[in-house]
Amino acid sequence: MRLTNRASLAAAALILGASSLAANPHGPFFHYWGDVVVATDTTPEGRKITPPSPEHPVYYKGASLGCKLGFVSGDLLPDVDQVNKFVAAVLAKQGYLGATEGKHEPTLFLVLQWGSLQPGYDDLSWFLGYNPDNDVAAPTAVNMLGAEVFRRDFRSREMQTIIDYAGGPLYGIIVTAFEFKSASTSKPIAYWQTRISLPTPGKSMARALPTMIRAAGPVIGIPSNGPVLADADDLRGGHVELGDIEVIGVLPDHEVPANNDKTKK
Repeated sequence: MRLTNRASLAAAALILGASSLAANPHGPFFHYWGDVVVATDTTPEGRKITPPSPEHPVYYKGASLGCKLGFVSGDLLPDVDQVNKFVAAVLAKQGYLGATEGKHEPTLFLVLQWGSLQPGYDDLSWFLGYNPDNDVAAPTAVNMLGAEVFRRDFRSREMQTIIDYAGGPLYGIIVTAFEFKSASTSKPIAYWQTRISLPTPGKSMARALPTMIRAAGPVIGIPSNGPVLADADDLRGGHVELGDIEVIGVLPDHEVPANNDKTKK
């Protein structure tokens, strides 16, 4: 697997009218956010470990790169510390707990980053977890149409959602897990990477990220046969209590695990 690492700015932003927001504080797209796409890649080393649960937690140290994937000028960006706390709270519900020196030693090193991705600039198909082997209508020849066009109506809902989302801008979150002891070496061992996506129209990054991480919570780091969908509209009414949690701090670029930018299966 690989991890995208883009910090440049995009060129355009969606601006919602002030009168619309005043009439409906949730915005005109309140019931039309659609599905959050959660794609997890797992390495052979990662498939050997048992995913945690609240009854059988694992302990980690973490670092946040913040809005590393880029942002659109004019977007409302979230507070970095609040995002870090929110992510830590969601992880804790799944059994990922902050390590305590002398009591609970870490076995994982987690790296968090988020931002905006743009079609034609970022590899959105990869980010969304597209796999042509799972697409009954995948092209069979370069720059040519074949019999696959007659199979497009037979795509699964997950596959069709990926195809649709890949044509427009997305908000993205990446959580990558490394074996803790190797994370600070020249050859860190990657276990898994979860990428979370949601189209940007009708939203701000500040409003979208909490919904996205809540949607992904139950499947973060869980191996699957393909991307998982979660209805964002169903999730937006809930909340996460921020209790005593391990805050993921901001990590300077030079301290990120050496091959964090491109980790292949």
